[in-house]
Amino acid sequence: MTGLFKWAGRNAGARELNAAAPDVVAKSKVLPRFLAALARQPSPVLVDLGPVVGSNISFFGDRLACKIHVEDVFADVEAHAKRDDRRALAQMLQTRLKELPGTVDGILCWDLFDFLDRPSAQFLARSLSGLLGSGGVLHGLFGTTAVDLGHYTRFVVDSESTLRLRPYPATPVRRHVLMTRDITKMFEGLAVAESVLLKSRSREILFRKP
Repeated sequence: MTGLFKWAGRNAGARELNAAAPDVVAKSKVLPRFLAALARQPSPVLVDLGPVVGSNISFFGDRLACKIHVEDVFADVEAHAKRDDRRALAQMLQTRLKELPGTVDGILCWDLFDFLDRPSAQFLARSLSGLLGSGGVLHGLFGTTAVDLGHYTRFVVDSESTLRLRPYPATPVRRHVLMTRDITKMFEGLAVAESVLLKSRSREILFRKP
């Protein structure tokens, strides 16, 4: 996802970079609060909607002693994109996640919603809201520019506030931009704990279930 954070190279000053560059380092303002919320839960349950990243499993396991479900919904989105079958994708997302309602403490969406049309986004948001238990948190990234997306991104957690981004191929799709009010309305039953609009006009949001 392009321009999501204010990027900083390992040996350079802060600057805006394209997320397609390999091993770009990103500073997150919301991830530390996400981790802090999970740390208050005994043996938290975490759902990661991205692909499997071994170092992330180690990071969250060591830091939080949590149970992790890696769902890789991106793979389902890609399979439907190849068939150009958005209606089937929306239907699938209604029942895709098998965790019981109210049993999840944290959800990592990454930039998944950038690749969904409105019906698919609404079905998935409703499902995710139902999975969270009281005090549960959801971290999502939402682009605000209608551009063509040609790659997905693996978000590799280096520290509580630092990510590395690794692109991998995607069937090109036009980003369906969601207004902030539309995003908050989709996640019915969740409150916005933090919302950061960056200079790149990207938004990083932390939702919390009361």
